[in-house]
Amino acid sequence: MENEARSFRCGFVGVLGQTNVGKSTFLNAVMGEKLLITSARPQSTRNSIRCVRTTDASQIVFVDTPGLHRPRNRLGRHLMREASRSMRDVDVVAYMVEPWRTVHEVDRASLARLARDERPVLVLVNKIDRARGDDLEQTLLAYAELEVVTELVPISAATGRGLDEAVATIVAHLPESPPLYPAETRCDRTESFRIEEIIREKVIELTYEEIPYSLAVHVKWLREREDGLVEIQAEIIVDRDSQKGIVIGQGASRVRLIGARARRDIERLLRRHVFLEIVVAVHHGWTRSDAEIRELTGAA
Repeated sequence: MENEARSFRCGFVGVLGQTNVGKSTFLNAVMGEKLLITSARPQSTRNSIRCVRTTDASQIVFVDTPGLHRPRNRLGRHLMREASRSMRDVDVVAYMVEPWRTVHEVDRASLARLARDERPVLVLVNKIDRARGDDLEQTLLAYAELEVVTELVPISAATGRGLDEAVATIVAHLPESPPLYPAETRCDRTESFRIEEIIREKVIELTYEEIPYSLAVHVKWLREREDGLVEIQAEIIVDRDSQKGIVIGQGASRVRLIGARARRDIERLLRRHVFLEIVVAVHHGWTRSDAEIRELTGAA
């Protein structure tokens, strides 16, 4: 029994990379369920979220982070601080890139910073299903030249190619340790936080380009009635009056569609029927206020 305990591997894995390289899609795929929102729009991930994958032999605590980018405002700087803070205590870094043939400038700088710490850096080359010609080969050669890179694993989070190899490679670099979380734990965030993220995802899907960067969602209350119906009131918060009109839509058509799409996902999450009420509010300049950014982005 003692030998079995020592052979168990467990640790924290920071998933890092530029915006929109597919980190959340990767994590949803390896977790086998949708725990994180995804979007074609950059910077959809705003928080460090821990996803826990437990088997008989290992427990990987994935730490999803906001995408790396050059911040242009206080919200952007908050996201970069969140990404940096979440990397402090991880055992392994899974750094995600795309097959863009050369080392991207942002990646070179980020990987140089990671080189200061003695921990494995695994580069996951995602979206190999979209690679053309020798794009993948040239990308692997380019990143292999960086001394900080421990291993390279080509994957496609969208199709599942290479995911088993990626997980096996990650586990091989984890320390021998007993599990840190109960086996049934899948995510370290509350139901209210996950509901807020579901609603935010639907707003991003259905609104114009400027809205996602000025958007927050807050669950004001959540309660279960005696008949089992869950009642939720959520507030969609935007930065300007014009954005409120965009979210609501003509005759409230868009906010109704946001609610209908969100309700389906929330019911899958809660395994209950849901009554969802959504209100839209304007908090002028919230993306420029450090206090409101901390409050409205759910920073841990």
